[in-house]
Amino acid sequence: MPRQNIIDIAASQNGTKEIPPNSNKTSYGEWYGMNGVSWCAIFVSWVYDQAGHPLGKIDSPKGYHYCPSAYNFWKRNNQLTKEPQTGDIVLYDWKGDGLSDHTGIFLEWIKPGETFKAWEGNTSLTNDSDGGQVMIRTRSARLVQAFVNPGVFGEATQPFASILKKGEKGARVSALQKQLFDLKYTGTIVDGDFGSTTEKIIKQFQQDHGLEVTGIVNDIVEGVLLAELNKPKVADTKLTTGSYLKKGNSGAAVVALQKALNKKDSNPAVAEDGVFGADTVVALQAYQKKNSITADGIAGPETFKALGLKQ
Repeated sequence: MPRQNIIDIAASQNGTKEIPPNSNKTSYGEWYGMNGVSWCAIFVSWVYDQAGHPLGKIDSPKGYHYCPSAYNFWKRNNQLTKEPQTGDIVLYDWKGDGLSDHTGIFLEWIKPGETFKAWEGNTSLTNDSDGGQVMIRTRSARLVQAFVNPGVFGEATQPFASILKKGEKGARVSALQKQLFDLKYTGTIVDGDFGSTTEKIIKQFQQDHGLEVTGIVNDIVEGVLLAELNKPKVADTKLTTGSYLKKGNSGAAVVALQKALNKKDSNPAVAEDGVFGADTVVALQAYQKKNSITADGIAGPETFKALGLKQ
């Protein structure tokens, strides 16, 4: 059984560690021709090769060593699947930002659609993506960017619908929810679960932008989301004059803003590190809302005045 061969080879490596520790040096890297680099993908490539089912050229003739490029390759070749089988490949997106961070080999569901086991390289119980060891990990489906049938078993692959709808779970859903949160859609929760709340918000987004109201996210909806996210909320000239501060800015002006928010009893307190990150956005929006200022997370003249700051 080809799929069982994959699992047997992976299991034979259980407990293997990189030598010396923290070096990323393994026999898998030597085989691949890139030793001393992050090796979770190299391990998967090695397992498939040793089982007699080489992945073929993705990043290199021996398989893949970059998770994001492998995701793009398999998506382009219609090899993503929503119904993984033993021996399929799994790609993880820890942050829900649309980028693959880690990879492994799907073993079995613990709770279908919720949690599963996977064989992984370069992991540990204290470091998901750079733990330096081969072992079985228990994972949540909400951390998965994609499951992959790499097309080496002589099986027909089913078309993968790119749409997202109620009932879906995973990192792609988290990324969608983060987009809605950034667009200030009230009630958005980033939990990787496309439930009734997310469906309702998507319907509202579709209505707001003249789209068919279905509650389903297709390529059109994704395109409109990206267009809205990339639309400047304030004229660039104002942002560059120092009259406005927004997420991504840094420096003394941001420190002053953070200190002023903390003096106004920001809860939780904002790190006064001079970096306008997500925590500063949340604190600023809360302050603006409390003071009847447009809660856009951008510090402009009205916000500066309310906080007692000079521009």
